[in-house]
Amino acid sequence: MTKTPRELAETMLGCIDKGDWAGVLAITSPDYVVHEPPELPFGGDWKGQDALIRLFPHVWSYWDDVVVDRLGILTDENYFCLQLRMTMTSKLTGNRISTSLAETTRCVDGLMVEYTIHYHDCALVAREAGPPRPGAGRRGGDP
Repeated sequence: MTKTPRELAETMLGCIDKGDWAGVLAITSPDYVVHEPPELPFGGDWKGQDALIRLFPHVWSYWDDVVVDRLGILTDENYFCLQLRMTMTSKLTGNRISTSLAETTRCVDGLMVEYTIHYHDCALVAREAGPPRPGAGRRGGDP
């Protein structure tokens, strides 16, 4: 039996909490894509089943003391949306910032296929993160 979007969300979050990236891969489509806002230094399309595995450490490399508060999960038959608040310290400026996020995931046949991230204050995140860093591996493993 295939997982519902809510079950996928709960499985993904549980796997991330445990550092179980094999568990994340098991619920991710081979054609998976994560869309980060293009104006961010880690922005763009991160493609491939391992996109989250490459994206997380790259995004976290801009911040210290990251705290992610999970505010809710909204679902329908094809999507789940995570409502989050991220609070973090910029490695560039030392400023402690906080912003809300909505992360929307499209699901097909019990797999996550597309993940779009919306920051409430994208300009703040971009300013505090600073310039892009090399080696992001955004597009299917390119350096």
